Amino acid sequence: MSVLDLILADARTPTGGYAHSAGLEQLVAGGAGVAEVPRFAAARLRTVASVEAAFAARACVAGDLSGLMTLDSELAARTPAPPLREASRRLGQALLRTALGWWPDDSRLQAYREHSALSPRPVALGAVVDRGGGGPVEAARISLYEDAASVCSAAVKLLPLDSGRASRWLVMLADEIEDLAVRAAAASSQLPSTSTPLLDRDALIHATQTRRLFAS
Repeated sequence: MSVLDLILADARTPTGGYAHSAGLEQLVAGGAGVAEVPRFAAARLRTVASVEAAFAARACVAGDLSGLMTLDSELAARTPAPPLREASRRLGQALLRTALGWWPDDSRLQAYREHSALSPRPVALGAVVDRGGGGPVEAARISLYEDAASVCSAAVKLLPLDSGRASRWLVMLADEIEDLAVRAAAASSQLPSTSTPLLDRDALIHATQTRRLFAS
């Protein structure tokens, strides 16, 4: 694992991830408790997070701006809920803004930031990892880790929960994250498309709430 991998996976890197619960806030609003959190994190890894990891991995080898824009469209087609597309766009734009602070003269990142109307986080992440010299497995691993970490860190704010217990859940998911990262990077001609209608529904409900801690 490179230093860049550690920086991208660090919650202190200013990409806005702290403002997102990966759907946990609405799940808790619906009555879920502490016991449901690790199951929810694991379920996300096997569904929506695996899809996003495959896109992050593919973005590492997408080549020119056209390849990234194609991935934008394909991921949008797999993200039917507008609030989820908007949340991903905000995270992607924040990541690109941070990365251009590191590499202000990078023409591809600059062009992608300027011309992409969607700039979803997984595609932006893959482009940034590629710029830093990483590969598809690294991009997929970071994408998966961030997804699970978002759920676990949000749980500490939403539920009566010790942060040490939340970190233990991440450790328990480590082997699965690694396995899914390798699979995501190996996805060849067909990018995955896993339907998550309950997450889509909850995102639509959450977007209408006026009293909430997280953007998504």
